Amino acid sequence: MKISKDTKIAVIIKENKEAIDVIAGINKHFRKLKNPILRSVLAPRVSIAEAARIGKSTPNEFLKRLEKIGFEIELETKEVPVSNTTKLDTKDLKIIELDVRPTINSGADPFKEIMQAIKQMNADETLKIINIFEPIPLINILKEKGYTTWTDTIGSNEYHTFFTKTTATSHKEIVESMPVTEGSFEEKLATYGGNVKEIDVRHLEMPEPMVTILKEIETLPEDHVLLVNHKKVPQFLLPELKTRDYKWMSKDIEPGKTLLIIFK
Repeated sequence: MKISKDTKIAVIIKENKEAIDVIAGINKHFRKLKNPILRSVLAPRVSIAEAARIGKSTPNEFLKRLEKIGFEIELETKEVPVSNTTKLDTKDLKIIELDVRPTINSGADPFKEIMQAIKQMNADETLKIINIFEPIPLINILKEKGYTTWTDTIGSNEYHTFFTKTTATSHKEIVESMPVTEGSFEEKLATYGGNVKEIDVRHLEMPEPMVTILKEIETLPEDHVLLVNHKKVPQFLLPELKTRDYKWMSKDIEPGKTLLIIFK
């Protein structure tokens, strides 16, 4: 397989599982790829060029490491910076600050902590994350969810990244954004017969429902459907499903209970 600076990390790992250890060995920030749940969320969003930026390396260094495990590589003759959104004037913004450096220094991953903060933000608030590197995977995820984001580099080990919600998404808009499928929810589910994997994520804290579902579809056969018992239509999950070419349908059962089917 031939790869370049634009190849997504998920594509590389799918082709050769050895790539997980190779990339994790380049920089300590990539060790989170060893966690299957975090890998399912982050790897599809990050290219080699973006990973190199996080690890203060170069795309060519990444490519040469991966060449050693059998990849055909296309080296860069010149480096092009990864662009980011133009920053907004912060003087009129209501800033909520979250310093994740202690979490990282303890050896834990701050992803759940950050997503909890995002969930609790009011529409007029801006989240400021203080980190030891620019969190490009998180930036890519939240851009797709309607956030304007920019990063100020304070020092070699201090980055301030801001997230401001610029588009509001209602429950109705989420449902209406679903791919069109023929028939009703029940009819579609019935077409799979006994090829149904059912899970219940209603008891889980955010973002565990999303990462649990993404982990399940990694091993879901193409002739099966995943039936999810959820509290509501999951706003953050749907763009992830679209990225992976999955379709979905939902049915509200009662307050606090929604059924979701996910299929190819």
